[in-house]
Order: sequence, then structure tokens, then C-alpha cells
Amino acid sequence: MVAISPRNSDGVAGLPPVEHGAVSAVARWSHIKIKSTLGVWLLVATTRFRQQERHCFWELAGAGMHRLAVIGVGLVSILGFASAASAADMAVKAPVATKQFSWTGCYIGVHAGGDFSYDKIRSSGDFSSTGFIGGGQIGCDYQFASAWVVGVEGRAAWSSLTSKTPGLGSFGGVIVPTQFTVSNDFLASATARLGYSFAGNWLAYGRGGVAWTREKADNVLTPPLLGFPVDPKATATRTGWTAGVGLDWAFAPHWSTNFAYDYYDFGANDFLLTNSVPLVTFSGNLKDRIHTVTVGVNYRF
Repeated sequence: MVAISPRNSDGVAGLPPVEHGAVSAVARWSHIKIKSTLGVWLLVATTRFRQQERHCFWELAGAGMHRLAVIGVGLVSILGFASAASAADMAVKAPVATKQFSWTGCYIGVHAGGDFSYDKIRSSGDFSSTGFIGGGQIGCDYQFASAWVVGVEGRAAWSSLTSKTPGLGSFGGVIVPTQFTVSNDFLASATARLGYSFAGNWLAYGRGGVAWTREKADNVLTPPLLGFPVDPKATATRTGWTAGVGLDWAFAPHWSTNFAYDYYDFGANDFLLTNSVPLVTFSGNLKDRIHTVTVGVNYRF
């Protein structure tokens, strides 16, 4: 006889019957468990990925910073080398000091400028005038002790100085008005000078010596017995002294220019003026002083 085992409601032999509600609960729990496991795995994987990403980032960043540091050091080295090379180049190209100009030698040149006279005669106060002066010079210098210069110079010039002053004169015991005129149409000097050279091609100096001028004087007056004016006159060369200061500038190997002030004093001298027809004479005393300011140029050899 065959025994037949009872089957459950699901058709499985030997198992007790299972209700459908229990099966659904188990399935849902298994599904939740699987999802939870997957979530945990994804979380762990994501966390590890991010950690790895950050690790890689910092490795890359560290490598980048390292590379930047290497590049920075290289740039600093290059800049330092370039600066050193530039400094060396500048040292090589530094301008050579200007050669000291030598004032030793002789020269010849011309000058021009203005002159001013201060004169006085017995019968008047001081009177003055201004004029033009122009002429030439020749001289020689010798430079010693590195920067000191000693020399001599001769000058001669034409001058337009003419001074006039009204005065009074005695003629036969009678006081009569006069118009006195004196002109200095020639001025010359022979001087020694001592100077000091500076800044390569400049020379400051002082000088002094003997001077000469030609005075032309006349005095217009009307003698009481004649009734018409006469003009006695005379020409004389006066000797005096001169002193001055100046500044020379050598602007080329053989050329220099000069700026000078000079004072001339010819003292007080008696004079005798004569008119030949009719014969009239007039005597007096003239004090003659002259100042000049000139600019000149010299050729040096």
C-alpha cells in the first residue's frame, strides 16, 4: 500500500502549510536587507573614493607646489644671473673719466664788451659814460702742481668812451662856463695772472698789471674879449694800473672762451689844452677810471 504524504497548500510535500502573508513579510525583509547592504557598500565605496580623490588632489597639489617652488627658485636664479650680468655689463660700459684739459701753451684771440668811465675835473663833480670796447689779446700759460696756472697776457682794444660835463673856467680873471669832453679811444694792458683749473676744463683766475689809455680832451668856452667860442684840445697817453678777474672755459681741444671784468685806474693828471688860432690855452686836472666787462674767444696752440 502506498502512503501518500500530505502536501501543503503550496504543493510541497512534507512541509507544513505556509500562509501567504508570512511569505510576503519575509520577502520584504530580505529586500530591505539587500538594499541596506548595498547602501552601506555604496557609502563605504563613496567615502573611500573621496578620500582617494583628496589624497590624489593633495599629491597633485603637493607636486604642483613642488614644481612651482622649483620654477620660482629657477626664476630667482635667472634674475640674479641677469642682474649680475647687467651689473658687469654696466661696469664694462662705465664712462671713462673726462681727461683734464692742459692750459699749458700760448693763445691768440679777440674780445668785445662794454666799458664804463668815471671821471672828474677840478671844476665839476664826477661824470661818467658808457661805451663799446673791442680788440684782441695774446698770451701764454703754464699749468703746474696739477691744477694751478700762471700766465701773462697782452691786450689792446678800441673804445667808444666819451664823457662830457659842464664846468667853470677862469679866463683873464673872469669866470666863464665851459663844456669839457674827454674820450678814451684806445685801451691796452700787460698783465700777469694766476688761476686754478677745475671741473676738467674750467679756469678761474685773477690778474693785474700795467695799463695804458689814450685821452682826447677838449673844452669849449667863450672868452669875454673874443665874443665867440673856442675849443682848445689835447691828446695824451696815460699810464696806470689794472686788476681783474675772469673765467675761461675750454670747449674744444684748441679753443676756449673767456668772461672777464677789469678795472683801470690812470690816476689824476694835469692837462693843458691849446687852441692855435686864436691862441687860447686851458689847464686843469683830470681823474680817469674805467671798468670793462668782456667776452672773448681764444685759439690755443
